[in-house]
Amino acid sequence: MSPAEAAYINQTVRRFYGADAIIRNYGPDPKRLHLHVETARDPGMEQHECLGFLMCDIVRDQISLEVTKRGTRIRGSAKLAYRQGVVI
Repeated sequence: MSPAEAAYINQTVRRFYGADAIIRNYGPDPKRLHLHVETARDPGMEQHECLGFLMCDIVRDQISLEVTKRGTRIRGSAKLAYRQGVVI
């Protein structure tokens, strides 16, 4: 991931989830972008809007965005993000 892409992801995600959101990039394939966001807000429909903005400006074969509320039980891909992810 280039520094410009990381800056754009930070700016976009924080616009939807606040300045305290923690963004992790995880996954072994550089052609795919897997993002996990940990936030104090309840995840809702803004997840799809945020993903749409990211898909418009970042070119990858696949982009996924998973959002969890801070303090809730971690499941599925979020576990991988916590173990293998790199904080952006």
